[in-house]
Amino acid sequence: MTYRVACIGEPLAEISNGPQGMQIAFGGDTLNTAIYLARETTDQDIQVDYVTVLGEDAASEGVLDLMQREGISTEYVRHHPSRNMGIYALQNDANGERRFHYWRDRAAARLLFDQEDRLEALAISSANLVYLSGITLAIMSEEGRARLFNTLKSKRSTNRKIAFDSNFRTSLWEDTETARRWVKAFWEITDIGLPTIEDEIALFDDVSHQVLIERLNRIGVKQGALKMGAAGPVPLSGVSYETQYPAADVVKDTTGAGDSFNGGFLAAYIKGESESSCLSSAHEIAREVIGHKGAILPFNAPNELLRVGSTIRLRPENAQRYIELHADVWPGVLDRIKASNISNYSIFLKEPEHLMFAYFEYTGTDLATDMAAIAADPTTQKWWAVCGPMQDPFETRKDGEWWAEMKQVFSMK
Repeated sequence: MTYRVACIGEPLAEISNGPQGMQIAFGGDTLNTAIYLARETTDQDIQVDYVTVLGEDAASEGVLDLMQREGISTEYVRHHPSRNMGIYALQNDANGERRFHYWRDRAAARLLFDQEDRLEALAISSANLVYLSGITLAIMSEEGRARLFNTLKSKRSTNRKIAFDSNFRTSLWEDTETARRWVKAFWEITDIGLPTIEDEIALFDDVSHQVLIERLNRIGVKQGALKMGAAGPVPLSGVSYETQYPAADVVKDTTGAGDSFNGGFLAAYIKGESESSCLSSAHEIAREVIGHKGAILPFNAPNELLRVGSTIRLRPENAQRYIELHADVWPGVLDRIKASNISNYSIFLKEPEHLMFAYFEYTGTDLATDMAAIAADPTTQKWWAVCGPMQDPFETRKDGEWWAEMKQVFSMK
């Protein structure tokens, strides 16, 4: 059965000054998250629905086309006959930070949940996971917020989770006290939290990230991640991982960092990956996004699959121990492998010759860099220190190799 995710929020038309002069694109925090979520789950039986209210203007038609190209369902998009989609203009400073100018007071999305029995409520009933943000709440009326809250609270169950990012923007709210009241209320019905440390401190005056996490834990939010910028995410579960989160090589635009992180985290969560893998996958996506101008990376066709095979011998006296270790590989080792765009990693053993063959598939764009990230990972280094002495490498291997790389001579497509 298809797993459905309902992302509720406001898309915006984006006006910026590009190389060819003024240009129009589309953005919005929950739309950005929906796009990355859809991209990361293209090979899964997962449907991402976007839930909003649009106008009947050209910009509204344009964002519908974008959503459909990205594989996002528009089944729960409602149209208003006299309101249009919100617009914003932006400019970047020398540090990659953006300045925004908005025209959204009469945006159609402000009418989300404006009445009972709207299409929006049906979207929640159909979803396995509902995602929204503090910006979603900020643009809505007080009545709409209450109606959304009551709908989510009544529909929340073990089979329907709620994911929330407080994403606090002062200028969108009537006042900070109203924002604090509603964000607190929505935290109390949240299953998966994806806050940013600056937003939460601005609202609740937490003195540290530990105090912040303890506060969320007390009200029941024990899944998700606290986004802490270049320092990397901290799990809300309180579990400590040895994973090191590398900073971006270059920072061009930080706007989409949190949105892309949320999409990557939720995609990994839905696919059943471990908590540490969810954190690593999400950080890698955000790290790539801030190295490009714009919140949305250019849409590219999937990378061509690269198949890699290698071989080594196993010392006979260590065979049983080696097999036992690989029956329960350390989670941190597996998480690092996945974060380096490697899948279907398999090791075969031929006895009595004690010959091993390893195979994996690579879907990234820079194998050398991704392999270097594995080699630099502290958990992986500890794993190699245990397994390496059990192996007997070939004398004919190339310089720098441990496992000897093999040449592919046939592949059935």
